[in-house]
Amino acid sequence: MSGASFFAVRSPSWVLTYLGVNITADISSMVLSIIYTDALQGESGRLEIEIEDHDKRWQGPWYPTEGDAVNLLIGYAGEPMLPCGDFQVDELGLGGISSGPPDVFHLRCLAAYITPAMRTLNSAGYENQTLLQIAGTIAGKYGYSVVGAPDALNLSFARVTQRQETDVAFLNRLAQTHNYNFTIRGSQLVFYSRATLEAAAPVATITRSDIVTFNFTNKTHRVYMGAQVSYQDPATKQLLTQRSVAAPTTPTGDTLKLARRCENQQQALLKAQSALHRANMKRATAQLTTIGATIYVAGNNVNVAGFGVNDGVYLIETARHRLTRATGYTTELEARRVD
Repeated sequence: MSGASFFAVRSPSWVLTYLGVNITADISSMVLSIIYTDALQGESGRLEIEIEDHDKRWQGPWYPTEGDAVNLLIGYAGEPMLPCGDFQVDELGLGGISSGPPDVFHLRCLAAYITPAMRTLNSAGYENQTLLQIAGTIAGKYGYSVVGAPDALNLSFARVTQRQETDVAFLNRLAQTHNYNFTIRGSQLVFYSRATLEAAAPVATITRSDIVTFNFTNKTHRVYMGAQVSYQDPATKQLLTQRSVAAPTTPTGDTLKLARRCENQQQALLKAQSALHRANMKRATAQLTTIGATIYVAGNNVNVAGFGVNDGVYLIETARHRLTRATGYTTELEARRVD
């Protein structure tokens, strides 16, 4: 008789630090779920913690204070863990799934570096500056740094106007217009080139055995064969027009026509390319729930296999890491096909 075989069972794990103190052991028996959401675009990093509170501790002496600092690590015991980052307590709630009873305390946190000042509406004008200089000026207000590809960020503008927009929304708009994703990682303003992200090698292959649920969507609505940007310069009366063309395999003959302020043909072409890319990049998408994995983070590419025509390389736009008593550790992915 052959000897028995033993296989190690991976144990989901997390470490929660509150105001610099590791409180994991103190609250582990109370925690019902932890959800960390990582997004590629805009304000990144959201944390939700659901806590059973039958003894009313969180409604009394343990009641948190808005703005308190929280830090989270998630993963598997004995393995490198995913540093989710620093957060600030933003919203507190009490009730069941929709309302109480039972007594369930909800702790919702935002990325610590997204300060209230960054969410304040501002108006400003930037003259004779590059995208990199504009981002650097805003970063300097908060003591942050800028990370991005310098070639595209060095595109120069005679004038760019911020009108009653938050600094985050303003930078996000500039990024979207010029084919970039923008987010905040710690104390860095990060501009991701869409083309660069899409060309990166996949970090993993996801097969049917890794997937709990799946949903693939392919569409032609608002998918275009080309995009055209035009602008009539009121000072010179010159008409600036540029066109960008999609791949021949695009299943539509529609043209996306836009009127956008441009100072020269270079800007017009870049805006046409960006508009076409942004419109067509959601042609094929996937929503997957997988066995939890710390390698699934926004901005990484994964290879999906075992689904026929839907097989291919997908860029993760949102990764939601969920730890619950009922289902253990799972990761919910929202991704778009890039191959």
